[in-house]
Amino acid sequence: MGPFDRFNDRAKRVLALAQDEAIRFNHNYIGVEHLLLGLVREGEGVAARVLESLGVELSKARTAVEFIVGRGESTTSPSEITLSPRTKKVIELGIDEARKLGHSHVGTEHLLLGLVREGQSVGAGVIESLGVSLEQIRHRVIELLAKQGTDISTAATAGVAPTTGARVIGSSHMIAAVDRLDAGSQRSLARAYWEAGRANDKEVAPHHLLLGLVTSGEAWTHSVLTQLGVDLTDLVTRIDAAAPRREGPRPSGLDEHMGLNDVFARAASLASARNRALIRSGHLLLAIASADGVGATVLKSVGATPERIREILDRMKE
Repeated sequence: MGPFDRFNDRAKRVLALAQDEAIRFNHNYIGVEHLLLGLVREGEGVAARVLESLGVELSKARTAVEFIVGRGESTTSPSEITLSPRTKKVIELGIDEARKLGHSHVGTEHLLLGLVREGQSVGAGVIESLGVSLEQIRHRVIELLAKQGTDISTAATAGVAPTTGARVIGSSHMIAAVDRLDAGSQRSLARAYWEAGRANDKEVAPHHLLLGLVTSGEAWTHSVLTQLGVDLTDLVTRIDAAAPRREGPRPSGLDEHMGLNDVFARAASLASARNRALIRSGHLLLAIASADGVGATVLKSVGATPERIREILDRMKE
């Protein structure tokens, strides 16, 4: 299998556009800067949407490329153009990003993640010259990658426990970083939907996720809390007391509370900071403890503060 066999149509189009940009600048190579221009110009993929949302416009990027690299002296033909070594590296990293995320294809988002991960190219310099950090881009890509999955909100609102290991997205909008959850965290998130349905709530909130982490039997969560001397049964009782079941008719669907998206963004940052491709339950637990809301308050009441949780995760190298 060749390196481009797993590229989807949009990623292949980006390469064609990058070649066109190289020709535009009279360059006889496709550099990462041309790849960046191709990602912006493609216009419809995740990468284009991320870059547009952060203000990376084609005209500004082209101006920055010309300022940094300049134009060639003579025209070039497609047959003369080759991939630069750094562009090959970015493509390799993009393929690796797709593998780490468990995706069967390589899309524009993976190429952009590869560009960010390589971090030393002219393309990366162009992005930063436009006032956008590479970390901003990585976070925004991860947010937009939460597209795939099984919507179990109907089962949750009916009070039916979800299938173990279900891949989940919400009924109204995406949960950030869901594609990076490991298997245990996916089970906990599925359980969180069931817990919200059990409580007759309209939204899945961080304390439902905390209940999911505890009641789904997630090993890492149990290990951390046990090391902190937390009684798990008491913890569940405290959460139920702090957020009692809502009376009235059962909601027709479930949304995600804004705080839940914040928790996933925090957890994604924690995982990235620890060089983890996947978000583990320990990252979610620390994110819940560090955020506002019922979950953080209850954890603090039993001594599970962010500082103590972080110490244990550091000790466990998680």
